[in-house]
Amino acid sequence: MKYRKLRGDLRVSEIGLGTWALGGSLRLGGAPTGYGDVPSSEGRRALERALDLGINFFDTSDTYGLGRAERLLGEVASKRRGQVVLATKAGWVPDGQERWLKDLSEDHLRAAVERSRTRLDTDVIDVFLLHAVPEAGDETSRALDVLDELRTAGRIHLRGASVAYDVEAGQRLLATDRLDVLEVHYNLLHSGAAPELLDDARVRGVSVIASSPLAYGFLSGRYTRATTFAADDWRSRLTAEEIAARVERVAELRSVFTTDAPLARIALQFVLAHPAVVTAIPGFRRAEQVEELAEAASASRLSDIEVARARELGKNWARPAQTMS
Repeated sequence: MKYRKLRGDLRVSEIGLGTWALGGSLRLGGAPTGYGDVPSSEGRRALERALDLGINFFDTSDTYGLGRAERLLGEVASKRRGQVVLATKAGWVPDGQERWLKDLSEDHLRAAVERSRTRLDTDVIDVFLLHAVPEAGDETSRALDVLDELRTAGRIHLRGASVAYDVEAGQRLLATDRLDVLEVHYNLLHSGAAPELLDDARVRGVSVIASSPLAYGFLSGRYTRATTFAADDWRSRLTAEEIAARVERVAELRSVFTTDAPLARIALQFVLAHPAVVTAIPGFRRAEQVEELAEAASASRLSDIEVARARELGKNWARPAQTMS
């Protein structure tokens, strides 16, 4: 495994892991908001295998299974806390019916940190991110003030925000010069204007966590136009046309690269080719998937020409609708 420096003194694996799937099956208003059931034993085995392979960065959220992912991660990570870097997020709450509601109030963020510290079984959260994007102005200032206070109090080490595909929000938050870390969706399918955002982050000394590097699994190379997702998988909400468009786009992108390496490795190397990216955090369900992802760190680097061509293609595809992830 190869490692890069996260803002300050934290050394993290180039391939980290996102734990949304470990939240298991969760429905809100009858609609799936996870990736389906993942037995706790299977999740623990996958996390333990990741640590054995040198993966030491794990991203989670209090929304994933309403705390289930954090608890599973805490059970495993607490046994080797000294070698693990934990990132979690807060800012969304279920309304008890069918929606997630944004809550970046001081009371909620402070309480969320305490709950996450308990579930993760840690005194200090290494990286704490705003999961919802604050509005410009007072909401941003107040939320960042809370993060500053939490850091001063020793509850968190690094502070930041997760903006998914919202490049404009990322630029606005970077301009405050009050972030240590920015988490942004960056992948072959939807690179769009993200490279410019990443360039700005690098200039400002802000470390970038690349989320959704496999575009919710569509860059794994496993899906076809005929793919259907289980009813408890949030991707079952995609129409046949939306699935077909992604599959066709993947085939177009695959033709850019001369290597015969698995598509997932190519996709991860594309993300890691940007110097602002400290770690890429694909999702996983099983230990076998973790092993495949870890191998990507040792794959051959892509050529500058391949990266440039892929970025150009990514600019020409519309940004997908925002998804809480």
